[in-house]
Amino acid sequence: MGIPDRIRELMSSKSMNIKEFSEATGVKYRTIQNYLSGERAVGSEFLAAVSERMGVSASWILTGQGSMMFPNECIDVAQADFVQVARYEVEASAGNGSEVASEDAAQSYAFNRKWLGKRGLKPDTLSVISVRGDSMEPDLNDGDLVLIDLANTDLSDGKIYAVQYSGNLFVKRIQYVPGDTVRLVSRNAQYAPIEIKTPEADGVRVVGRVVASMHEW
Repeated sequence: MGIPDRIRELMSSKSMNIKEFSEATGVKYRTIQNYLSGERAVGSEFLAAVSERMGVSASWILTGQGSMMFPNECIDVAQADFVQVARYEVEASAGNGSEVASEDAAQSYAFNRKWLGKRGLKPDTLSVISVRGDSMEPDLNDGDLVLIDLANTDLSDGKIYAVQYSGNLFVKRIQYVPGDTVRLVSRNAQYAPIEIKTPEADGVRVVGRVVASMHEW
């Protein structure tokens, strides 16, 4: 079940059609139609509206985990429990490279403050970008969103990072080999590793470590 399906489930639980749901949340009718069709990703304003006006968990909308509804006494507290993380108009390739065409923030996603805190993540050093290609399947699929810790740029063997190299942005697992060599390894065996013999000299820039992904079935 994806985000559009969960929005439909929410509307059904409230016995609302699109028009009634639009009026209840203050979100434009056309915008909700775009959410339901998958033509547009849900934004922070929508998540805030369903949390504040309907007592719905933004985390449930995004991930499907936990309860749909907050207990009445928790609604106001729940609003303060979420922080916004910017999503940038950048696609990181899980294949053979994706050019960085834009780095403008397009929207934002809500994350639970406690969930971030338990993992030592700070909201102001995080960003969300999308993945393009199938080389990291089944770990990451084409179109998945990934949460990147921009403060974590020290490469660690076996971890997944967003790496800019030769004008392209990659999401790959890191593998060290003897000597000053790093491999960008794909999960999909059909893709050969990208071997970089002198990372610093070759202009490799580590954008950050991938710490979470948002995958829809």
